[in-house]
Amino acid sequence: MPRPDYIRKIEALGFNFHPDYWLDDAYYQISLDEQYDLEVASKCCFQMYCDAVERCIHDDKMLERLHIPAHLRPFVQKSWDDDELSLYGRFDFALTKDGFKLFEFNADTPTSLLEAAVIQWQWKEELFPQADQFNSLEENLIQSWHDIGYRYQIPEIFFASVIDNEEDNATVDYLIYTAMKAGINAAELDMKSLWWEKDAPLLKTSENGDDIGCLFKLYPLEDMFVNGNSEFCTTQTHLIEPLWKSLMSNKAMLPILYEMFPNSPYLLKCFDMPKGMTSYCKKPVFSREGANVELVVNNALLEKSDGEYGQEGYIYQEFADIISYDGHYPVLGSWIIGGEACGLGIRETTSRITDNMAHFVPHIIF
Repeated sequence: MPRPDYIRKIEALGFNFHPDYWLDDAYYQISLDEQYDLEVASKCCFQMYCDAVERCIHDDKMLERLHIPAHLRPFVQKSWDDDELSLYGRFDFALTKDGFKLFEFNADTPTSLLEAAVIQWQWKEELFPQADQFNSLEENLIQSWHDIGYRYQIPEIFFASVIDNEEDNATVDYLIYTAMKAGINAAELDMKSLWWEKDAPLLKTSENGDDIGCLFKLYPLEDMFVNGNSEFCTTQTHLIEPLWKSLMSNKAMLPILYEMFPNSPYLLKCFDMPKGMTSYCKKPVFSREGANVELVVNNALLEKSDGEYGQEGYIYQEFADIISYDGHYPVLGSWIIGGEACGLGIRETTSRITDNMAHFVPHIIF
């Protein structure tokens, strides 16, 4: 049974988009060995992604394959060469009979952070205080903000998102809280208020507003590249996530990873075309929340999801048979903060496609 007053408790923590999403009366239990294995998988995958960026970043053919616009490539390359700092990302893993298998890397605009860092911790502390949890997210976020503030020597970080998105707002509000815990001044903006003047060195908060030395934007880089905001990427404003994350955040990197590391135990076979596969997952290069996905098993369509993505093309990833728990299929969200694996958030659904209706389920370690 859920806690009688759990709604009041989680809303007091800023979690106001929970109907039919948060499960208070269910949980997963993992062992310390399983936590260790997930950390190892996450660290290995992050290193592979970094190696792949190093391989692709100065190769125009690869950047074309990754849909990086030609006029922005010098700025993307500079962000990597200058070692601009990244804050966070989330790997999505399937647990199969053959171990953890990587589905994708939410490298630019991952959400479900508040529930992973705060809400499930409060749940654990109340119901299982003697147990542990794979969750040092807040500590790592605060340390990463310290590092970012020290590197860029800026008095303030501006945080921008699309204001009418409740989940994004909650994520930004929590990140502002952790930045302030690190001693950084923070201000929140609507993406629509950002202003750029030709040849100006920095973005501004509005037409006559303040200069922005560092901007956290919960807004996809690929959308900034094509939706009339590409000039935002050509200034000296430090972006978080940095421009080099655009290579990691699109699924066109998955076939490249498989080409580079075909023997990795964590990677599924993945190609730009099906290449004779009879069981695969067809994914758009750019998408969110499991949209426009097709699952094909033995040449027959098993499941599909609708959406508005797919214009840039698709990739074809080997079908992964997720272990089912009472008819539910969990996807393990392993968080990378400042390059370190430091937390787990689990989402499950009765479908094999994890979409925006999937439940968030807390976990404990015994």
